Amino acid sequence: MTPYYFAYKQKLDWLVYKDLASREKDKDLKAVLEKLIDHELADYKFWQKMVAREIQIPHWKIVFFRGLRTVFGLTFTARFLEGRERGMIEKYTRYLVTIEDAGQRAELKKIIEHERFHEEQFLSLIKEEKVDFVSSIVLGMNDGLIELTGALAGFSFALQNHLVVALAGTITGISASLSMAASAYMQAKHEKTKNPKKAATYTSVSYFLVVIILVAPYFLISQTMLALAVMIGLVLLIIAGMTFYTSTVFQENFGKNFGEMALFSLGVAVIAFGIGVLFRTLTGIEL
Repeated sequence: MTPYYFAYKQKLDWLVYKDLASREKDKDLKAVLEKLIDHELADYKFWQKMVAREIQIPHWKIVFFRGLRTVFGLTFTARFLEGRERGMIEKYTRYLVTIEDAGQRAELKKIIEHERFHEEQFLSLIKEEKVDFVSSIVLGMNDGLIELTGALAGFSFALQNHLVVALAGTITGISASLSMAASAYMQAKHEKTKNPKKAATYTSVSYFLVVIILVAPYFLISQTMLALAVMIGLVLLIIAGMTFYTSTVFQENFGKNFGEMALFSLGVAVIAFGIGVLFRTLTGIEL
């Protein structure tokens, strides 16, 4: 790693925090962000002196982090940034042993302390409703993926007609989403740690979104088996996106979580497809 690399990263972080602070409405969090801005600027100037020139940051990178904040929330963005901060601490520590100047070593140690402060203080103040209810969202999406993937796979072979499969899947999905809403409501009511209405809403809406996405190929593609293949592809994309979000927010292993969820969803689909084959063979029904 070179001083230019560190200067580039520090200026990027400075501009990102500056942009987040300019749009933040929570006073306490805004105050922390402004402190981080001061740290990042001071740290950037340390590295800039070594490279002896101004660093240019593409504007799209700032927009990227702004988009993360808007779409996925501040907790996700903070965890994403935290991962970068942790990586920088490790790189700074390795670079520290190569510096001979005592003054520069002292300044770099101060920069490392800044990075540790960022990890500890930034995340401790973040409270978001969507994270409090993320278990409800995950429950809705997981159940939707597993149940509907299995149902559509079974319908695909048993019924053959793409529109019949689409309608059957839609009816099944709507019924299941309402059932999930009722279950989430009763569970939250007994736990008394969440708002039952919000838990039911998050669960049912996330389930219903999965329903819309998974039945769409059957409405748009006339070949049932091709629609099934596209649906399976969408399942894997949804699992990847959902797993990346939860793994980032809760600092869990992405590969392990993705593998487990994909195994459950596709395993149920294979079993349901086999049941569809058996049903069609035994009954001889053609649609």
